[in-house]
Amino acid sequence: MATSAVAASALSGLSSSSSSGPARKRAGVLGLAASVLALAGGGVALGLELERRIVSKRLHAERDEVDDEPFFSLRSSGPDVVTPDGVRLHTEVDELPGDGGDSPAGAEDPLTLVLVHGYALSLDCWHFQRKHYRNTIRIVLYDQRSHGRSGRSDSELCRVPQLAEDLLQVLDEVVGDGPVVLVGHSMGGMTIMHLALTRPELFGTRVQGVALFSTAAGEMADYSPIRGLPGRAFGRIVQPTMAALNRIPEVVERGRTAGSDLSFVFTKKGSYGSDVPPSYVEFMNQMLGQTPMSVISDFYPAFAELDEYDAFNVLATVETAVIGGEDDAITPIKHTDKIIELLPGADVRRLPDCGHMGIIEHHEIFNEVLADLITRARRHLD
Repeated sequence: MATSAVAASALSGLSSSSSSGPARKRAGVLGLAASVLALAGGGVALGLELERRIVSKRLHAERDEVDDEPFFSLRSSGPDVVTPDGVRLHTEVDELPGDGGDSPAGAEDPLTLVLVHGYALSLDCWHFQRKHYRNTIRIVLYDQRSHGRSGRSDSELCRVPQLAEDLLQVLDEVVGDGPVVLVGHSMGGMTIMHLALTRPELFGTRVQGVALFSTAAGEMADYSPIRGLPGRAFGRIVQPTMAALNRIPEVVERGRTAGSDLSFVFTKKGSYGSDVPPSYVEFMNQMLGQTPMSVISDFYPAFAELDEYDAFNVLATVETAVIGGEDDAITPIKHTDKIIELLPGADVRRLPDCGHMGIIEHHEIFNEVLADLITRARRHLD
């Protein structure tokens, strides 16, 4: 769940507007609005312009470094899933390799890994997990409604309960009846929590393991990245801000150009807690840039409504893993701590120098924890 790069590039686009008379006033108001929205995504506004000037040359130099990581290159086919309200969900399935016959080499292993992505992202965010586990376990991925290659949803259905219904449909129509390990990042973790809340009978039967990465179960309305401004007051500012930006989509989208220094700095601060390779930042920039501002606005109220704490009585009945970054600007580490309290039997990690996109930033650690979770889930299949 990250909007800082989107807002930063919106700000850069707005700042190029006319600087005279009413236009200057409008640009100033909307520029302030974009700044607030950037903070909603976890960006740090104080000193940003100074930092941009100082690091500009260094950033360009870093981008010239050779980095061969093939982001956006992992692809596979999968059946389209059409929801009852008519939204087409894009899915991809990484099957186990064949053994030369009609059945896959790993047919004796019925476990499927299901990866559920977060707010303003796409299934591409699982690049390192998909790369690591391909050909070792069957993997199912999909783009949440209105995200990635999936169809656009009515705004009133851009809520976590509907996302849980979508996940259930993917399980039924794509995964099949076999056992699964569900892995959710940010909003994806919230989706899994709500599925546990509404369909508890699936957990311990079909669902053998759950991983919750960089997520929260509630109390998001009380969070504000601005010191001295209460969370609920901050929420009241963000909503009209988004509405204002949605009224000038051509200006906002023109400003959302991955590659600007401003966008680069916001994305880096909002997504990561350590000095990651520049390609990791550009990767995030591109994913964020593919999500329309109106979609970000449609989903934002869902987080103020979030209350999934009752789901943990169900989640505690299966194997679990929980990871949070100590420098997460989107779902602060206190949310991970709360989840850890509610899942005393989980394999847990509080990672220093880790931001919201730890699945990219520290993918080796996340993959190791996931490997152990898969091993524990498989023991229940014996």
